[in-house]
Amino acid sequence: MEARPCPIIDFFNGTKQMVVPLFQRSYEWGPREWQAQWEDLLEQYERTEQETVASHFTGAIVTAPAKSVPIGVSKFLVIDGQQRLTTIALFLCALRSFFEKTTPKYRKLTSLLVNEYDEGADYYKLLPTQLDRSAFKSIIDNEEGKPSRFMDAFEYYQSKISGADSDGQKIDLDRMADTIQSRLTVVAIHLGDADDPYLIFESLNAKGAPLTQADLIRNYLLLRLHAGEQQKAYELSWLPMQSLLVGDNLTEFMRQYLMLPGDEVGKSSIYAVLKSRLAKVHDGLIADELLKMQKLSIVYAQIIGLIPFPQVQIDRGLGRLRRWEVATANVILLKLLRMHRDGEIVDADIIDCIRTLESFVVRRAICGVPTNQLKRIFLAVAKELPEEDVPAWLTENLAAGTAGRRWPKNEELHNSLLRYRAYSQPLDRCKFLLEALEQDHKHKELASFVTASIEHIMPQTLTDEWREMLGPDADDVHERHIDLLGNLTLTGYNSELSNFPFSKKKELFDESHFELNKWVTAQDKWTDIEIGAQSNMLFERVKIIWSRPAME
Repeated sequence: MEARPCPIIDFFNGTKQMVVPLFQRSYEWGPREWQAQWEDLLEQYERTEQETVASHFTGAIVTAPAKSVPIGVSKFLVIDGQQRLTTIALFLCALRSFFEKTTPKYRKLTSLLVNEYDEGADYYKLLPTQLDRSAFKSIIDNEEGKPSRFMDAFEYYQSKISGADSDGQKIDLDRMADTIQSRLTVVAIHLGDADDPYLIFESLNAKGAPLTQADLIRNYLLLRLHAGEQQKAYELSWLPMQSLLVGDNLTEFMRQYLMLPGDEVGKSSIYAVLKSRLAKVHDGLIADELLKMQKLSIVYAQIIGLIPFPQVQIDRGLGRLRRWEVATANVILLKLLRMHRDGEIVDADIIDCIRTLESFVVRRAICGVPTNQLKRIFLAVAKELPEEDVPAWLTENLAAGTAGRRWPKNEELHNSLLRYRAYSQPLDRCKFLLEALEQDHKHKELASFVTASIEHIMPQTLTDEWREMLGPDADDVHERHIDLLGNLTLTGYNSELSNFPFSKKKELFDESHFELNKWVTAQDKWTDIEIGAQSNMLFERVKIIWSRPAME
């Protein structure tokens, strides 16, 4: 690393190009920063006749050599200081606009902005991020452009230059040109081959809005590419991925991607793990790695429901797992669906695997098995997943688990279901169970679940009529049975049913199209006996819907 003070204009002298990496933020400086820069310039302008006055220090600019082909202008990445460099360039444009194009001063100022004997992108001495380039170039090229922050800054400085100094004297253009070229100093920090630009970039940006793990990964990957490859990789791979996986989804995808080999990756160590894995990968293969990520990000978007999966049954299965909120299974799903995408397994295999995973998590939840083992279980599965006979292997692997890793058998499921307080669980899980039981009747015309709500058959608040039906132990019966699956159903009349007597509820249940209510409406009363009977009948369906092989 080399650090030295130098006039800021040195970054615009000679044949070179300062490239703002594509992943950097856009130009964000506004009136407050423009005014501060102008006040610095004006102070130095008014002191130019005092030869002993030192130049004004305005900050630091950090650059690093850009990976590029050995032709064209020398390129440097702007690691820090792009806002200041861009503002100086816009000031030079504003100052240039007051000189005739044929004058030496106009040509001199233009030579600070462009590489006159180069073409294409190499023509510009400062190249902002992709999103900013069109607006910036129009000002450099002295062309009319659309309204932009660049144009606002350009016009701001035009108004200041056309005005007066603090003594009310008109600004001397030649004197201002000399000031900008000699009186503003920065510390130029140039990174060498032995320096880690990624680490320095992270440290410099730690003082602003914290970078996400995905931000750090993006920066690392793109900085390892040649300057000419960065734009293509950004547009072809990173931008589509970033646009698809908005918010925290992109960072979480990166974590799932890194866990595919079966190793746990903490949320705060995603970048460190990826950097370690790719340290020995040749720079020439980084674009391929980025493209591989982008293609798999589409699969991940299907898993979390951002876009539908093309095969309807698979899409429904993924939706059912999402409703159960079993995100720990995503690493398995990502690996399975990657195999499916590559033609290694067929639709039927994926459908079977999704059903197996659903049965595994639903049975464990009903039986109260702690969820803290799920992450380890699923990571181990992802690590050991074979290339052939995947559904059979997955079933056998999960069925072999014991204790906290177990897949509960029917006897445990039955005993647990009779005590399972379904309504005390997340309500969408409770509704999911009831909807699955209703769908299992396989009627040609299923009732819509969109407006359906969960109804307690025995109400949450007992009336005198209900107490009389339940008998002397009404409060005890109510407390033990109120939230059990056997006392719950689906209805479109939830607010209307409320605490109605059982006879009135039956009339409304009878009008519904839900098969869950058919047995209920055939009963003369609704007590702990009927609730127990209903629970036993529901168990017979539950054990089939979420089946488990009877292997020892």
